[in-house]
Amino acid sequence: MNALASKAEDTMALGGRDLSRSRGAIIAEGVLAGIVAASAVAVVILAVDLVAGSAFRTPRQLGGMLLQLAGAAPGTVSDGTTALALYTLFHFVAFMVAGIIAASIVQVTIKQPVALLLFVILFFAFQVAFTGFVTVVGVQSETAITPVQVALGNVVASVAMALFFRARHPKLRRLGKVLDHQE
Repeated sequence: MNALASKAEDTMALGGRDLSRSRGAIIAEGVLAGIVAASAVAVVILAVDLVAGSAFRTPRQLGGMLLQLAGAAPGTVSDGTTALALYTLFHFVAFMVAGIIAASIVQVTIKQPVALLLFVILFFAFQVAFTGFVTVVGVQSETAITPVQVALGNVVASVAMALFFRARHPKLRRLGKVLDHQE
């Protein structure tokens, strides 16, 4: 099948609209999705830290781990402000990158619904890798971040991003119907 016929079929199968988007639009959407997810995680983790009686404890710990990975000696930053600022920057940039990847996968999934399987596989692989990374890095810390905290953050981020993309792409809600017709 030639590319023109394939594009026409994709357009017809998805409601008659050409859903091709520019790379810039996908990146912008991904950055916005990343900011939404990073903010949601930050609010939940702040709430958890406040309940524990120590605001910003978790991002300070994670920032301290990043500083140690960068070669700083443990305890060289006494007030924790540098660790907090470093982790906040890292947190938002990492989520923006994840958002761009997710937006790209969403775009492919809209055109080729079977690609949803790729998204699910990558999602679970990332969850396992990230949880393992934080667990291994946390072993070097005096007050390690637990896998439960990592899982909580991942669930919050995943739900926030899923709701964001679902709101922006109504065609995703009907993806199951398109998949049924392909079988």
